[in-house]
Amino acid sequence: MRGRLSRWARVAADLLLVWLAAGLVAPRLSAAARRRLGRRLARRNLAALELRVRVRGTPSPEPVLLVANHVSWLDVHALGAVVPARFVAKAETARWPIVGTIARRLDAFFIVRGSFRDAARVKARVAAALRAGERVAVFPEGTTTDGSRIGRFHGALLQAALDADVPVQPVAVRYRAADGTPGTAAAFVGDMTFAESLARVVRAPGLVAELWFGPPLAPAGCSRRELAAVARETIADVLGLPAAARAPQPPARRSAAFRLAG
Repeated sequence: MRGRLSRWARVAADLLLVWLAAGLVAPRLSAAARRRLGRRLARRNLAALELRVRVRGTPSPEPVLLVANHVSWLDVHALGAVVPARFVAKAETARWPIVGTIARRLDAFFIVRGSFRDAARVKARVAAALRAGERVAVFPEGTTTDGSRIGRFHGALLQAALDADVPVQPVAVRYRAADGTPGTAAAFVGDMTFAESLARVVRAPGLVAELWFGPPLAPAGCSRRELAAVARETIADVLGLPAAARAPQPPARRSAAFRLAG
């Protein structure tokens, strides 16, 4: 009990510090400095939660659209601790106490789920960020899973990579418990609230987030559906998901032979 209370105290203190840094320091920094600050704060958050990140593959050092499967709000922290990037988040996140302020001050893009008009707006903003030399991370499932399956990848935001002519880099995300077995404590699914999810994570110290960065995919000559389909299958293969755990993906018309960037 005492150990759990001390973890809660560390998490609460860390969340307050991150909120203050995001609210008071981030607005005074350049965009590049805010990305570096975001990475430091993400690492601090993970340390307070006693969560380690294990990386395989190499994150692209160039402007790139990172495309990942989505398990938890922790995905943003795990990816952000490795890559200084901007993230696309659901619009509701902006209204969350404390967390919403942090996301806004660190330049997250907020999207209204299910709105084609808002998807077009966010796509244009993401493309502009990519052209400006930024790295942006998106979760094209549009929702979270428990990690045992993968949903359909929506291609709307992948159009930003085509418009900016930058590669798409698939990222597979998986969580393990402290003993190395598949972990479900990180999953943020169903009607679970952020507070409930945070409590599950605090009660499971030693979680490991595994990130696998695949080879960047060149967008030239491809459609956004092709990019979405290839990125999704790449991630599903890395996670070792059987066919039954892969939601049907609309077929993509092959306009050209697919190739890797570089």
